[in-house]
Amino acid sequence: ILRRQEYWSALSGATGQVYGNGYTWKFSSGWQNQLDTPGAVQIGHLKALFEPRAWYELVPDQDRTVVTGGRGTFSSTGSVGANDYVTAARTPSGSLVMAYVPSARTITVDMSRLSGFATARWYDPVLGTFTTIAGSPMVNTGARDFTTPGTHADGAADWVLVLEVTPPAPD
Repeated sequence: ILRRQEYWSALSGATGQVYGNGYTWKFSSGWQNQLDTPGAVQIGHLKALFEPRAWYELVPDQDRTVVTGGRGTFSSTGSVGANDYVTAARTPSGSLVMAYVPSARTITVDMSRLSGFATARWYDPVLGTFTTIAGSPMVNTGARDFTTPGTHADGAADWVLVLEVTPPAPD
């Protein structure tokens, strides 16, 4: 639930987020021992993913023009099972597309929304590591399906798709 909230916020236009747990918020006895909980470590992975990129230029894909298929179910009820929605965003220049995929599935991306050949990678929000998708860099035409790689270290199957335009080689 925490990862969903973190990535949904980051790709929906939020400019930041605060994280803490019952020990650290109140500085309860032993709070120092709670600084490396999975939630704390994983929000660090979110920061590591977004910080070197133009996150501040990302525009939420509210019109569903980037991720055109496999988006899942959107719900405002707060029920975790109903909240299975892929949240995506793109920079206006088309140099970066990111999509948080909260469960195993195949999504369809309109590659023409990118400004050039794109390196496609899955980001593991549990370990903070990338897996390059075969065929990268990919041409920026047509629709392309991307299937999540399966479960990761904690048994969940949420991933972040990162499509970054490959800069041209220097002359």
